[in-house]
Amino acid sequence: MTRALLQARPWLVAAVLGGLIVALLATSLWLWRRSTPATDDAPLAVARAEAQNFFTLSYQHPDADLDRVLSLATDPFKAQYGGQREAVAKGLVDKLLTLTAQVPDNGTALEYRNGDSAQVLVAVDATTATADGRTETNRYRVRVRLAKAASGWLVADLTQVG
Repeated sequence: MTRALLQARPWLVAAVLGGLIVALLATSLWLWRRSTPATDDAPLAVARAEAQNFFTLSYQHPDADLDRVLSLATDPFKAQYGGQREAVAKGLVDKLLTLTAQVPDNGTALEYRNGDSAQVLVAVDATTATADGRTETNRYRVRVRLAKAASGWLVADLTQVG
């Protein structure tokens, strides 16, 4: 009898198969969205801020500037940068240098993100000014590796790539 019903109504087979395909697609989409991390721009914002902090330093307040860099850092970057702190401050003061940085509006790109780690490329335009008024602007590209901590995203590494 079932066979006769299917032969008499071929549209029923198509309708049932179409319904199953729609249900399968809906389930797949739901599972995929559940497994994908929510779009969160926090890694981009932290990478942008840290790159700007890293290239914005002044001989007039080196300790505050260096503290700002370290406030967004975690190991191994925190240990490495902290170990160079005195040398960086001395170089700024001895040469009376002021560095200012700008990251363009489209100057960050998420390269990689997986759960509690992310990697961001940042374009930075850094201007160095000396006490005698000379300035020089350089364009840097840095890769910022981030780790998610209880307090939020922190910089684990900052490397110049171009």
